[in-house]
Amino acid sequence: MRIPLDLYQILGVPIQATPEQIEQAFADRCQQLPRQEYSKAAIAARTQLLQDAYAVLSDADARTAYDQSILTESTVTPDPEGMELQESQLVGALLLLQEQSDYERIAQLGSAYLQQSIDLNRLPSASAGSDEDVILTMALANLEAGRECWQQKQFEKASDVLQSGLKLLTQEQLFPSVQKEIELDLFKLRPYHILELLAAPEAETRQRQQGFLLLQSMLDERGGIDGQQDDLSGLDVDDFLRFIQQLRCHLTVQEQEDFFTKESARPSAVATYLLVYALIAKGCSLGQPEYIQQAKTALVLLADRQDIHVEKAMCYLLLGQPGAAIRTLPLSRDQESLEFIHQYSEGAEDLVPGLFLYTERWLQQEVYPYFRDLAETHLSLQNYFNDEGIQDYLNALGPEPVSPRMPAVTTSTDLPLLAQKKAETLSFDGRLSAQTARSQGQGKQLSQRPKQRQAVEQTVPPKPLIETVRQQPTRVASTQPSVVPTDVGTRPTTSAEGEGRESSVNGVSSDLRQPSRRVRSQLQYRRWFFVASAVFLGLLGIFGLLSQCSRPESPAPEAENPPVEPAPSVSVSPTPASPTPSPTSTPQASPTPSAVTSDKISTTDARQIIQTWQQTKAEAMGENHQIDEFKNILVEPSLSDWQQSAQTYKANQSHLQYTFDDLKINAIRPKSATQASIVATVKETAKVLEQGQLSAASYTEDTYRVRYDLIRDQDEWKIQDMTVLD
Repeated sequence: MRIPLDLYQILGVPIQATPEQIEQAFADRCQQLPRQEYSKAAIAARTQLLQDAYAVLSDADARTAYDQSILTESTVTPDPEGMELQESQLVGALLLLQEQSDYERIAQLGSAYLQQSIDLNRLPSASAGSDEDVILTMALANLEAGRECWQQKQFEKASDVLQSGLKLLTQEQLFPSVQKEIELDLFKLRPYHILELLAAPEAETRQRQQGFLLLQSMLDERGGIDGQQDDLSGLDVDDFLRFIQQLRCHLTVQEQEDFFTKESARPSAVATYLLVYALIAKGCSLGQPEYIQQAKTALVLLADRQDIHVEKAMCYLLLGQPGAAIRTLPLSRDQESLEFIHQYSEGAEDLVPGLFLYTERWLQQEVYPYFRDLAETHLSLQNYFNDEGIQDYLNALGPEPVSPRMPAVTTSTDLPLLAQKKAETLSFDGRLSAQTARSQGQGKQLSQRPKQRQAVEQTVPPKPLIETVRQQPTRVASTQPSVVPTDVGTRPTTSAEGEGRESSVNGVSSDLRQPSRRVRSQLQYRRWFFVASAVFLGLLGIFGLLSQCSRPESPAPEAENPPVEPAPSVSVSPTPASPTPSPTSTPQASPTPSAVTSDKISTTDARQIIQTWQQTKAEAMGENHQIDEFKNILVEPSLSDWQQSAQTYKANQSHLQYTFDDLKINAIRPKSATQASIVATVKETAKVLEQGQLSAASYTEDTYRVRYDLIRDQDEWKIQDMTVLD
């Protein structure tokens, strides 16, 4: 048997190498032993070939004669076949070829050898150690070749090559540690392979169907999109959300509707949220508002998980119910979105013009780009509302809903004519009108997308999965690939490339981190609760006082989907005999939860807990930002939410001055020896100061009913969650 190696290649030196270089190369190669899975015979065969090569090249006369023979052979045969070897030397030669990354030659020689063994009825055999060594070398060559294809972004080819290497080992039940190594690479490769398959043209049904099957396998192993189980891909929850975000661009509206409908049934908050997007996109693109109605219904399922009021307001608008839309907006804590809507409603009789523009831009920039069949579609809400079929459907809907917490707001806006009516303010072809252009120097530009909906629906798709990596598996010489979770996954790379890419990835990783948290965890509190206007707040205060006077002592039923208590509604809770703290006053010693250690909570205990919480808010959200005080009264998830809110205030050089005006305990509801809830009516006043200046976000005499969910923590009652009921 001949192999395509000469003595210089065996030692890894050029033909011009000096005697010193040959000496050093021989010493280095002898020290670089193959993997421990190889038999002693395979290692000895490799060592013998190295020694034979060194014996010739280290002797001047023998080297001269060998060089002359190579020259003569190349003259006679332009493509010399290399060295003649005995069968027992083959494994050693394959090891040397592997070190030179000649994987194709290994496959050819190894296959020929194994076929010969099969013909001689010698495979497998316990005594045929060379057969197992050949299989091992071929499998490792497939592993390395697969990683090279992975590096070159040939993901389907990489998967095929790795599968071939794994098959070599599994069919003979050899080298389980190497099998595990290949399997791990296949699991880490799977997200990239899925993206490549789903990105295929829609006509390539076989490839795309394979992509969906692989995706479903991943989801089943993880327990859903926001599942916590390990699918061995190396992607944590945030990374996997980014992966889902990227593959959406390769799916049609119908594919996303089908996919997220199924996933939302696990249940999955993320899948439900993305299903809303698919339904809205379908309703707008097909002119079928019934899908938008379904989307609004699905949003109700998320009401206790996140702030969905802006999305709900947009659904009301698209359903021709502008009054309900603008009554819903003030419930949102999305300050940036509300500022945008107010800015572009300036001078109008209500917020409909700004919401109209906001909705159109949201659909065009943050919804349509994530569907492969809508990415190039231009959207016009004017055309949407002018459609006779849509008008017939909207006219058939019942009367607009009225918020139980807000007075009814009337509107005379005619949505189909809105673009014409507000022509001096809005431009619906995506360009600035003259008046809007003049406002660029004063605030946000209309050409900027509103940074709304900090959730999984970010406007600009993140960088492709194959480009957002940080570190890759090591070469075959290592016992296990060294990989770490990155922005969306891992793939093989050289050490120099991995170091160079890390900095470029960090910017991408932050793009979707807040979105993944928003849809899979408790609401992360915004900087402050938005108040529409001083007049409107005055009405709320009057209504609150009237309801207080008429409300019976028994606890009222809780809202079906209550929002979480807004972070800016911070207040101090003085006891009736205590003065109201001021920004300059020294905080007074307050009762602590540790004093309430009984399994049962009395009315006095409940008042003490809430007063402690109110004073803690005062200290943590106040001018001195005593954020660590939260730990004395809160536990997760509220602890992290309030800490983050306080940190945001501090970073923005803002704080609150507040007055806790009144407290009434409505109900105490024991759940177990370690869990209980308190329903209370709270009245407070808050002033938001930004760099010493009073903000319009301040409010006075806000009265609301809130449920505090308590848990015993080291014999102390602490607040685990809080929810505004009305």
